[in-house]
Amino acid sequence: MDTLIKRFRFNSFNMSNPLKHIAFVVKNFPTVSETFIVNQINGVIDAGYQVSLFAYNRVETEVIHESLKIHDLLDRVQYFKKPPVSKLKRLLVFLKWTLKHIFRIQWRRFFKSINVFKYGKEAYTLKLFFEAQWFLLPFDFVIIHAHFGMNGERIAYLKAYGIIPKSVKIITTFHGYDLEPKNLDKYRHTYINLFKYADAFTVNTPYLEGLLQQINFCNKPHYILPVGLDTQFFKRTNPKLDTQFFDLVFCGKLIPLKGAGIAINVVRELHNIGYKSVRLHLIGHGKLREQLKRQVQEHQLEDYIIFYGSLTQEAIKARFEQADVFIMPGRYDSEGRAETQGLVIQEAQAMELPVIVSDVGGMKYGVLPNESGFIVAENDLLGFVNCIEKLILQPELKLVTGKVGRQYVVEIYDKDILSKKILSIYKAIVEINNK
Repeated sequence: MDTLIKRFRFNSFNMSNPLKHIAFVVKNFPTVSETFIVNQINGVIDAGYQVSLFAYNRVETEVIHESLKIHDLLDRVQYFKKPPVSKLKRLLVFLKWTLKHIFRIQWRRFFKSINVFKYGKEAYTLKLFFEAQWFLLPFDFVIIHAHFGMNGERIAYLKAYGIIPKSVKIITTFHGYDLEPKNLDKYRHTYINLFKYADAFTVNTPYLEGLLQQINFCNKPHYILPVGLDTQFFKRTNPKLDTQFFDLVFCGKLIPLKGAGIAINVVRELHNIGYKSVRLHLIGHGKLREQLKRQVQEHQLEDYIIFYGSLTQEAIKARFEQADVFIMPGRYDSEGRAETQGLVIQEAQAMELPVIVSDVGGMKYGVLPNESGFIVAENDLLGFVNCIEKLILQPELKLVTGKVGRQYVVEIYDKDILSKKILSIYKAIVEINNK
C-alpha cells in the first residue's frame, strides 16, 4: 500500500495560485456508468473552484444519482448544439446564434471560425463555427479537462485553429474504450491534434498507461490517476439481514469483457459441489442480458440468479450491504479489450466486501492481493470457486478481508484525496507551460 501511496503523491496544492476556473468537457451527460466524472467535478467545486461543464450529448435517463444534485450539475451543464444537415438551416442557426449573442461575442475568435480564406472548407461549411460555439463567448478558465480521447481531440482541434488561446491548457483523461488495443496504430492519426496540442494526459491504471505508451504519442506529461468515489457514501451502515444465503454480487454492463456469464457458471459449480445456498445478484444492463437469462434457465438457476438492470448509486449501495462477496470475472473480449480499472471494485471494497476479480486489464491494480480480495487467472472457473469456498468456510476471513479493503480504498481512492491530486496536476501543468 505504501508503494501505491507514493506513486500517487503530488506536491500539495497552493490555494493562492491563479488557477480559479476549470472547464470540463464530456461526451454524454448525465450517464449512469460515469459517476467518477461527477465525483471529480464535485470535488473541484468543493475545493472552492468555479467549474464550467460542457457536454456534446444530452442523455435522457430515469436513473439520476444523488451526486448530480449536490452542485446542481444538471442545471449547470451547457449542451452542444449540433449543426443541421441542411446548408440553409445551418446558415439560419448561425445567424440566429450570432444575433442572440451579438453583444457578448468575442469577435476575434468568431471571425477566425468563419475565415474561409485561411481555413477553407472548415470555415465555409460552418464546421469550425459549430465546433467552437462554447468558446466564442467570454470565458476565464485556464484549464480545459476533457474526459475521453475523442473529446480531447475535438478541443485540441480548436486550439490548432487558434480558437482556444495557447494560454489555455488542455488535459485529457483516457478511460478505456478510447484506447482500444486493436486501434493503437490508428490513434496516431485519429488523435493527431490531441497529441500535438494537449498539455498533459491522465490514465486510471498502469494497464492503460501501457496502451498509451505503445502509441509513442509524445513526451508530454502523463499521470496515473485512478477515478475515485465518495467513501462516506459507500460505507456500510446496516448489517446483512438474510443469513440463509451466501450472496455474491456482480455490477457492470452486461457485455463480454465484464464476465457476467462466468459468474453464473461459478454459481453453477458451487451448487454442484454442495453449496446450494449461494446466490448471485446481477446489477447492470447490456446486450448480453437475454443470453444470460437463457444461460440461467438452461442450468435451472432461476431461483439463485437475480437480475436487477441499471440501478442508482443508492440502490447499488443497498444491494452491496446485503451481499457477502463482490465478483467480477472479467476477460479479454474478441477485440482484445479489457476492464481498465472498474471503479465498482473500489465501491465494493469501501462497503467492506471481499472482492474476487480476474487478472486481466487494470482490475488487479485496484485490489490488495490476498488482503482485500483475490486475483484469479482469466477464465479460471475453479479458481473463483475455491476463493468463494474459502470465504464461506472462514467467516472471520471474510470479515477481516472486508475491513482491509475499506481502509485501502479510503486511503487511495477517496474522492477528496483524488481531488487534491488532480488540482496538483492542474497546477503542475500551468507551471510547466509557463516556464
